[in-house]
Amino acid sequence: MEVRSYAEREKENVALALSLLGAWTAGAVGQVRQLTTWPLPSTKALPYGIAAAEDGKVYFTEFRLNKVAQLDPGTNEIRERTVGQGPAGLVLGESGSMFLTLALDNAVQFLVFIGGSASWSVPTPASWPHKLVAAPTGPGKVNLWFSERETYKVARFAPAQVLVTLPLIVSPATTVEPAVAQLEPTVTTVSAEFYPGNPMLPPPIALLTSATSGPFTEWASMIADKYVERVAVAPDGRIWFTQGMAPLSVLDPETSTVLLYGIPPGTSALGITVAPDGWVWFTDTARASIGVLDPATSNIRLWPIPGGHQPFEILLDDAGNVWFTDREADMIGYLNPTTNEIVTYTLPSGCHPLLFAFDVQGNVWFTAERGNFVGRLSLVPVLGEPPVAPGAGFTFTGYALSQRNDLAQVTFSYLYDGSAGLPVFLAVEVLAGGAPLAGFVSDPPYVQVSGPGTGQANFKLRYTGPVPRTSDAIRFVAARTPGGPPIAVLVVEFPTTWVR
Repeated sequence: MEVRSYAEREKENVALALSLLGAWTAGAVGQVRQLTTWPLPSTKALPYGIAAAEDGKVYFTEFRLNKVAQLDPGTNEIRERTVGQGPAGLVLGESGSMFLTLALDNAVQFLVFIGGSASWSVPTPASWPHKLVAAPTGPGKVNLWFSERETYKVARFAPAQVLVTLPLIVSPATTVEPAVAQLEPTVTTVSAEFYPGNPMLPPPIALLTSATSGPFTEWASMIADKYVERVAVAPDGRIWFTQGMAPLSVLDPETSTVLLYGIPPGTSALGITVAPDGWVWFTDTARASIGVLDPATSNIRLWPIPGGHQPFEILLDDAGNVWFTDREADMIGYLNPTTNEIVTYTLPSGCHPLLFAFDVQGNVWFTAERGNFVGRLSLVPVLGEPPVAPGAGFTFTGYALSQRNDLAQVTFSYLYDGSAGLPVFLAVEVLAGGAPLAGFVSDPPYVQVSGPGTGQANFKLRYTGPVPRTSDAIRFVAARTPGGPPIAVLVVEFPTTWVR
């Protein structure tokens, strides 16, 4: 694996494009991605929970070391704070604060990374609190949900207030050297296995026993012989949870009732998340598949993961792609349910990726349990240093392209001396066989250049046609009037398929 410093990488002529286009996490099918890994200062730290802050810093728990750590990818510095025993789940709060589950202490801890902390004991002993999930609404100032894995319960943590002392605590920084590699994707079209439900038969309903103690409310699952693995908050405020080879369950916390949705025989559900449309996505560790339940019909589909062994965690990106980590297979990938394509990226052998999160730019951050590192998977856009456009004093000096499904981000930089007159209007077109394709909308339609000098133009291209279209190039155009004769043109090869 090639090793370079962050500073060296930043000096390359891709920094602008990466920062602008990193948000397009889904990417075009088959796009290469850049894997950056930061080794942890201590061996066998067992990194687990992870979250990315808006300021670019990344926080993660170190289960074995009883620490939470902060990584600054801009400086490659890692800072650590000692917390309670067995930190696992992690949710960020405001102003550098966070909430942690302490599996071995059986508690939830609040921590200001450069300040004080507070801790609350879970009422049920030895419950093994696990991954934390934030809820947008609830009875407390803070509303978090988690599974009590070993006592078969679902719990809500909703304190009315969180008070801590605020001493200034500055943890020493350890500078680490990240490793960088390019990962080629493996793209496979798979057939989903369909298991029809019966909408005429509603799912079984049960009343769960609940108990409130301080900021905690606990609901005991009616299936008392299988671990409660993960929880997910639905848009309607209900809480879905998995229990391995047991039905998917959804709790209404207002009434303490639960509905149980049967899953296909031999399925073992682990990770779970709920889409904005209410469909419930989950990982099946028995078949190594990605599954989805339509609660309206009870229909279930399962997509087998090529080379999969233990799909561990699952999240949806903004484009509707279903991302997952596979712990035993050492890979990260995503399913495009529209095209039935699964794209996988193979990670270093034996690293065991666990939980992951998207940052504000759409990069995928993950913890590697056995690899003892934190990794980032980022999109490598199509980049280039195009030739100077002839004449008219206008030069295209660089570009970057990235596309996912029906949407593309196009960026190009330019130098113009003003000799052909002002203003100049910049536009982009999608080509097939050298001719513009219909059905595309550019936002904005044009970028106006009002003076000489350097600049950049940013466009979003959206395909609005009813069927998939294939293109082979993008054309950059500079003209004195919108749609008028060009003073400079550059055609960049960019073969891709557009799917709504």
